[in-house]
Amino acid sequence: MINPIYLILADFFDRYIGEPPEKVHPVVFIGKLINFFENVFKSTNSVNKSRDLLFGFLNVALVLGIVFFMAFEIEQIINSISNSYIKISLYSIILSFSIGHKSLIEFSKSPIKFIVNNDLERAKKSVQCIVSRNTNELDKKHVLSASIESASENITDSIIAPLIYAAIFGLPGAFLYRAVNTFDAMIGYKSEKYLYYGKTAAYLDDILNFIPSRIAGMLLIISAPFYGGNVKSAFFGYFKEGSKTPSPNSGYTMATLANSLNMELEKIGYYKLGKGEITVEKALNSLKAVDYSVLLFLIIYMILFM
Repeated sequence: MINPIYLILADFFDRYIGEPPEKVHPVVFIGKLINFFENVFKSTNSVNKSRDLLFGFLNVALVLGIVFFMAFEIEQIINSISNSYIKISLYSIILSFSIGHKSLIEFSKSPIKFIVNNDLERAKKSVQCIVSRNTNELDKKHVLSASIESASENITDSIIAPLIYAAIFGLPGAFLYRAVNTFDAMIGYKSEKYLYYGKTAAYLDDILNFIPSRIAGMLLIISAPFYGGNVKSAFFGYFKEGSKTPSPNSGYTMATLANSLNMELEKIGYYKLGKGEITVEKALNSLKAVDYSVLLFLIIYMILFM
């Protein structure tokens, strides 16, 4: 387990400074690697299922191998630095590239701002950037719901999970997780092209998020009073509605937050979580929930490390 100072500084750097330019962003590089091997090992659009499964697996294996090697070597180089201040700073900055705390808050907040300004059309266009559903027919309630769903689901993907894997396995753990998560975002769909080709990526993402998603849900329960939520209601949402989404993991944070803030989150045709009216205030409190749950995680980890 790595020193908590690395995680604290990494989250601080990401939350208040933000991510590096796309040209040097490791996650962008991972995405390019995935595209490269996807062009080498092409999908048959489910015509040849066995071939798609094999080629999808080869894509994942090769990219993860490259990511592990690079992260491991970078970690070794940093650990060889004798000046502790430079070593801690450099390690934390690079680790921060695996986290998306600031971007999650900014992307989730954007449609809420347009709703406040009574600009539903721009709100729908804004929320389209963070969800996969068709937003053209969404009303104010469902735009706010989509924004909150994205924020609550990505507490795990963007922050808690990479921090957990960094805590246990260092830079290789954080960036291997980020690579798997990027794979899932790019090819983990049940479309004709990726139904079999993306199975390895989708299953691996589900496995790696299984424990972090449940930890993130528990953090939302414990921190509920700090973001205007209710602990008892959050507890109910976690255990009664956490498994109601198609994803085996995303429901735990979404259902916990929905019930904690007494609001209904709905993806039309897929699920409804919680009860109660969605308001702008509750949507903004959802963003506070992200910050408080991450802060709580860092505090708990620091205590456990001591």
